[in-house]
Amino acid sequence: MDSLSQIVLGASVQGALLGKYQSRKAYLYGAILGTLPDLDVLISYPDPISDMTYHRSFSHSLFVLTAVGFIGAWLISRYHHWRDMPLPYSTRRLALAMTLVLTTHPILDSFTVYGTQLFWPLHDPLQMPPISIASIFIIDPLYTLPLLIAVIVGIIKGGKLAVFKTGLLINCQRLAVWILLLISSSYLLLGLGLKYDAQSQAEQTLAAAGIDTIRLKTMPVLPTILMWRTVAEDNEHRLIEIRGSALDSRLPEYRYLTQYDNAQTLRANLPAQSRPYAQRLDWFSGDWTGYRVQMLPATSTTGDAAEQLVVDDLRMMAGDTAFFSFVLADKTNDNAQWQAITPIDAPVIKVDNEPTPSRFELIQQGFKRVFDEKMVDGREVWEIVE
Repeated sequence: MDSLSQIVLGASVQGALLGKYQSRKAYLYGAILGTLPDLDVLISYPDPISDMTYHRSFSHSLFVLTAVGFIGAWLISRYHHWRDMPLPYSTRRLALAMTLVLTTHPILDSFTVYGTQLFWPLHDPLQMPPISIASIFIIDPLYTLPLLIAVIVGIIKGGKLAVFKTGLLINCQRLAVWILLLISSSYLLLGLGLKYDAQSQAEQTLAAAGIDTIRLKTMPVLPTILMWRTVAEDNEHRLIEIRGSALDSRLPEYRYLTQYDNAQTLRANLPAQSRPYAQRLDWFSGDWTGYRVQMLPATSTTGDAAEQLVVDDLRMMAGDTAFFSFVLADKTNDNAQWQAITPIDAPVIKVDNEPTPSRFELIQQGFKRVFDEKMVDGREVWEIVE
């Protein structure tokens, strides 16, 4: 999830468990701990595929973070004992709070489509792909808002827990934090239900079209759980995309992703040096990758148009553009063999001199495509390409 969501989740959990003792500091400590697992982005790897696939690994492991929580609580307790400043709560309570703040971060991440290695280091040796529940988008304001309100309430009230000095509402601030945590967690459960419904709708679309599939994956599109996208592979290994909205009573529409029709051959013809990168990306994405050829314009140096062998992560796309797209090999002659290169981010090639859209513009296009019932990419309906 985005950094703000992780910050307010960590702050809310710490505030709910230790706000009575730490006052406003609980929300500051929780925000810091909630951000800690994402500091692995500061580690630099030699290529973008490694950058992508090693993110959310050891720093998001439930084993590692649980150990950090317990050891950190023990060290803090020993430090306070050494300074003769006993904590107003037990070391066990502190360990529980720190562990929950740290581990809820990767658990929340696992609900996105990106992929989180919750059980590192077991993933690699067991060939276990990262956990990718794919029931919430990476940025979802409707999930984040209740937690943000909880943090604001906690910071405003601080250690003054009581709005009323007597009665059951004496701890209403902590109660409000717990309720808002429950609301945000219920939103995650709602996403799971809507995903199941969207996947069922996609299967009905494919059945109505007489398309037999061997696998499919459903994921949310854009910052809401109301819009869904399914990628499917038929028994001829052709890739299909189905898009629809939970607000639409009609079956979603589908199209073939024809740019990947030659993916099997391209994958087989990869140079030996490129295959470890391809295998790692295939593993990370659960084999939801697509291979295609991209033409680069002729250069003034060689006068030849270069071809690039590109791999796309099919789980995160806006239109025909993948958010994570990498060049694995290239060549300058139609009859030449593919030459392996150290992977680079694939450039987005302009079509008919049109400006290259930014990622934000791609998201806007996807938002219009899903919600506008009359226009899809400038057409009244999607063209079904056979």
